[in-house]
Amino acid sequence: MSGIDAFIVSHDHERTLAATLAGLAAQTLRPGRVVLVDNASTDASVAAATGAAGPLALAVVRNHANLGFAAAANQALRATTAEWVLALNPDCRLAPDYLARLHAAAAERERVGAATGLLLRADGDHLDPGALVDSAGIVVTAAGRHLDRAAGRPPNAAFAAPVWVFGASGAAALYRRAALDDVAYPGGEAFDEGFFSYREDADLAWRLQRRGWRCLYWPAARAAHGRGLKPEQRRRGTAAINRHSVRNRFLLRWANADWRWHLACFPFWLLRDALVLAACLTVERTSLPGLAEAWRLRRAQRGRGHANAARAVVSGWAMARWFVPGRRVERLD
Repeated sequence: MSGIDAFIVSHDHERTLAATLAGLAAQTLRPGRVVLVDNASTDASVAAATGAAGPLALAVVRNHANLGFAAAANQALRATTAEWVLALNPDCRLAPDYLARLHAAAAERERVGAATGLLLRADGDHLDPGALVDSAGIVVTAAGRHLDRAAGRPPNAAFAAPVWVFGASGAAALYRRAALDDVAYPGGEAFDEGFFSYREDADLAWRLQRRGWRCLYWPAARAAHGRGLKPEQRRRGTAAINRHSVRNRFLLRWANADWRWHLACFPFWLLRDALVLAACLTVERTSLPGLAEAWRLRRAQRGRGHANAARAVVSGWAMARWFVPGRRVERLD
């Protein structure tokens, strides 16, 4: 057995699921089990996946309603048992040696809780690798933003070296199960289900960092990601996407940023908050419900924030080093 399981959460991804499953089936280090959680797709997503699974040990969980990514991901985690778990988007195709390279690099280093390779933008339903970077790991700013490093840029020498990054894009992230168990909420909730979708990978990355788990970027492992909404096109997103994004911005910080972080990163986060509020009141009024939802959830989320702070082994001052201007990655020891 490979010691790796994989899961995919899908909602109406019939067009790309075959390529995603083909990429998994072609791995030189093939996952022992693949769990597909289908969130009430209205197309033939499940048929496309089962038809393309080939030699994979594929298990399908069909939800009768769209529960969101986070809840479906937790369902999938409960159906896996391996020491390492790959979270894979339904529009992401791995190079044949992605898992072999990434697992070898991560497993030999202590306190690696997550790892990611170099993700390129994909072309077409076959998910052929394109000429631009999709993600070279998640990086963060003093405004409380999280960004896919190098997104939309051609790959160059600056992204050819392995480094420590803040987190891994959920498009193709390899997690150590012990790390997921370590940061899970009571009941085994590794992904915060209050997020529904968007920013849940950044939330998980923040919680892992606070517990002393590191995230490895290993560019020799490559994949191609279709990404429906690109970061530079955020304003073109649907009202639902923008609403979740605005709401989850505040949920993310309430669960993870303590007073030390707020002081170290002041006034950047305050200026960004003011900009978000102004946008919601003017050019992006469809996001206003997201603010209302965040306000309703504030007490529960701050309760999680207190619990996370009580368990943290890395202080807010130390965490802030990832966010201060000019700091994005760390060289490997």
